[in-house]
Amino acid sequence: MTDKIVKSLGAHPYLWMLFLCLLQNLFFMGAIENIPNNMLWLAEFLVLGGIACVILHFYHSGKLDKKKVSEWGTCASGVYFCHSGKLDKKKACTYGVLAVIADFILLILYSKSNNPGIWHFAGGCALLCGFYRIADKQNFRRQINSLLILGIGFFLKLYYILGTSVYTRQHDMGKFEGESGHAAYIEYLAVNHHLADFDVRERRQFYHPPLHHALSALWVYINETFLNTGRNPARESIQTLTLFYSMCIMITGYKILRHFKLDGKALYIPLLLISFHPTFILFGGCINNDILSVVFIMGAVLCTLKWIDTPNLKNILNIALCIGFGMMTKLSSALIAPPVALVFLIVLIRNFKTKGKELFKQFVLFGCLCAPLGLWYQVRSYLKWKVPFNYVQEMSTSLAQYLGNEKFIDRITDFSGYQFNSVYEQWYSADKPGSYNEHNPIIALMKNALFGEYINETTFKDFPFVNKISFILFWLNVLIALCALICLILVCFRKNHLMKPIEKAFLFSFYAVMMVSIYKMSADYKFTCTMNFRYIMPTVILGALGMGLILKQVHEKDAQKGELAIKISGGASLLFAVCTSVIYLMLCYTKG
Repeated sequence: MTDKIVKSLGAHPYLWMLFLCLLQNLFFMGAIENIPNNMLWLAEFLVLGGIACVILHFYHSGKLDKKKVSEWGTCASGVYFCHSGKLDKKKACTYGVLAVIADFILLILYSKSNNPGIWHFAGGCALLCGFYRIADKQNFRRQINSLLILGIGFFLKLYYILGTSVYTRQHDMGKFEGESGHAAYIEYLAVNHHLADFDVRERRQFYHPPLHHALSALWVYINETFLNTGRNPARESIQTLTLFYSMCIMITGYKILRHFKLDGKALYIPLLLISFHPTFILFGGCINNDILSVVFIMGAVLCTLKWIDTPNLKNILNIALCIGFGMMTKLSSALIAPPVALVFLIVLIRNFKTKGKELFKQFVLFGCLCAPLGLWYQVRSYLKWKVPFNYVQEMSTSLAQYLGNEKFIDRITDFSGYQFNSVYEQWYSADKPGSYNEHNPIIALMKNALFGEYINETTFKDFPFVNKISFILFWLNVLIALCALICLILVCFRKNHLMKPIEKAFLFSFYAVMMVSIYKMSADYKFTCTMNFRYIMPTVILGALGMGLILKQVHEKDAQKGELAIKISGGASLLFAVCTSVIYLMLCYTKG
């Protein structure tokens, strides 16, 4: 049975993730406090039913036994499992009774806990580890190990959204009852069932293309109309969608790593960094359009890599859909377009004599599909209200975060020591002596990639030890990010069999486009908030890919050096995952 599940997960990972997110939405509605009482009882019946099924399975298959202490040593419970022997009725009943008693004891402790979210996280990880224990790791080792890494990352993200309101640590949120912001945009579509019939520049964030906001509005409507959840739970549950989007990025990241045939620890180490990177936790709970745009951007990357291998109509139309829907979510998704165009140009030049006509037809169909999807909203806004295609709402220069008084060259070359006194992003406050605005883009990016804009020393006043862990995570991330960039450069600019030259040109040009874009935006829009890692989230996956490929190459050339590199990088990535987990578990932990 576990073999069938693993095969199905491998064949339909996005559908499985959608099913899992929909299932958890029925229980949580986006927040711990929204759990219906009847759902808790249903969960209990499911748990007890699952326990009964496992015991009956082992009873009938004769695969569970208690081994002698002399053979296996001792442990706290004294219970040992193996894959031989027979589970008789007496043992089956004993295990069943003990499991029921343990379940109800845990239920009582859960009901009295001030932190039920941590119980759900622990329970989810326990279920995942149980599945890992009984699954066929001999034939599906890579799939099972990857599932464990991505699964624990999923439960950490789920824990975060359950403890984080749609009004907490958001970007340009506004209010659902308000006139501006992403929440107001979603609310407008949910209530009026049509696009804005006024100049979109009159309300902040309404100039964005509507795909994410329309999906969120539809989600709110379904929850209110068909599930009868009520107003607030329906809006909280929008985080179910963003959780799903975040996990789609994880799955696509895994597929990109596997595209280059990474396996073993050369796969698990970069996958660990991707699964536990804080930016995907933070934006798994943000209801703006950033996370969905990254879904389509990374989808375009994967589809382009497939098209390079097999340049057929199906693959190029998939690229068109990803870029088109990405631009329908957020216009900046077009950053992937120049690297894709570079790939198209290289393939056309190489195959002009033999396949030029066929490729030209593909490009025409690509444009006919991608351009209308990606630009129709901008065309609509221009025709109705003369809104420029590249319109971005201006911010007031009177804001405290305005950086226009500093020269850009001074900002990007300033690495003064005082900027590293805190690992959290700094914002100027007149009430806080010595405060300042982050002004160096690379320093700001390294900070808010891990902690966002809203986490600082005061966030963990009840748990001061977390600030020390944050310090470790920051400097560890600096080292990992530097190594990842070096690895990506080595992979792309040195001769090797790891990547085709066209793949090197594609991935490195995409990385370069993102970095040039973030620096240009920092120069054009002189505010601290523009130097945010959310604009370059795909660099995490590209850097992790570079690390994995270099680990693979080193191990192939010299097994001894490869093992040393794997131990060092594996230890660093594991410490990275542990530090991230502790920080974000404590972030939503209520002291009581």
